[in-house]
Amino acid sequence: MKIQIPNATHIKKKPLGFIILCLIFFGWQVNEMRETSLRFLDKDGIEHILSLPLKDKKSLFSFMRMLFAKDNFAYTLLGSKPVSWACYKNLLPFDDCAMFYHTLKKYHSDLRRGWKTWLKYRHLFPSTFFWAENSESHSESHSGWISILLVNEEQFNRVVINNKKDFQDVLNREIVDGFQLLREAKNDPLMGEVLKGHQALLGIVLGYGRDNSWEFLKGVQTHDFLGCIWDETNDRQPGVIKTRLGGITIEECLALDSCPSFAGITHSEESLELKRDYLLTQQKVINYYKGKDFLEATLSLLAGFRPE
Repeated sequence: MKIQIPNATHIKKKPLGFIILCLIFFGWQVNEMRETSLRFLDKDGIEHILSLPLKDKKSLFSFMRMLFAKDNFAYTLLGSKPVSWACYKNLLPFDDCAMFYHTLKKYHSDLRRGWKTWLKYRHLFPSTFFWAENSESHSESHSGWISILLVNEEQFNRVVINNKKDFQDVLNREIVDGFQLLREAKNDPLMGEVLKGHQALLGIVLGYGRDNSWEFLKGVQTHDFLGCIWDETNDRQPGVIKTRLGGITIEECLALDSCPSFAGITHSEESLELKRDYLLTQQKVINYYKGKDFLEATLSLLAGFRPE
C-alpha cells in the first residue's frame, strides 16, 4: 500500500498576522503577570511593601479610584461620614437584556473585578471595617446586587446614640448603641436586615442628617421628592471647591466628584452644617492625596494610617 506524503506546498500555513497577534497577546499576558510593588503605612506609621502582579495593581487602582475619588469613601476615613455605600450587580442571575447590558458597564465591572482582587489582600488590613454583603434579602428586585460598605465605627456609634429613639422605634426593640448593630452585621446584612432597609435610618447612618432623612422618606411616600442640598449657583462660585461636575484625573475627581451629594432641605441649619463639614473634609481629602501615589495613599488609610 502506497502512502502519499503531502507536498509541503499543500500544508496550510498560519497567516503571519495571526502569529503576530499571538505573540502580542502572549507578551501582554507576561507583562500583566509581572511582579510589582506598593508601599503603604499602617496605623503606627510603619511602612510595609506589598508585592503583587501588575494586573492586580491595575484592578485595585480602578476599584479604589471609583470608591475614594469618584465616590466619597475617603470622607468616612478622613471625616465624620459614618458609612459609605456602593453597589454593583453580578452578571447572574439574569433578569433581562437591559439589566444584563447595564451590568457590563465599566462601573459594575470595575467594582466586581476590584472587590475580587481586594479579597486576595484583605488579610493585610485586619482593622478596617470594610466589607461586602448581599442585598437580595432587602428586596427581590435587588437579586444579584452586592453592597460594598465602609464604616467609621466611632461615627456610626455617635449617630445611632444621637438618634436612638428613631432606631428603637423603627426596629421595634431596645438599642444600646451603634456597636451593637455592627456586631449584628457580622451575621446579617447591615443595610437590608439589621436596619431593615428603612430609608430614614439608612440616610442617618450615611451622614445625610436626621431631618433630611425623614423628609426624604416622606417625599418618597407622597411622590413629592426633595431636591439636592447643593445649590447649583451659590455653591459653585469661583474659588470655591466645586462638586458634582465630573472629573477625569484623580485631582479633578477629588475636587469635583467626591463630595457627598444627597437630597435634603436645602437651606435648613442641618443641611448648612453638613455642607460646611463636608467641604472642610473635602479640602482635607485633597490635601491628604496631594503629591502622593493615589493607590498607596488609599491603602495606607485602609491600613489605619491617619494624617496628623
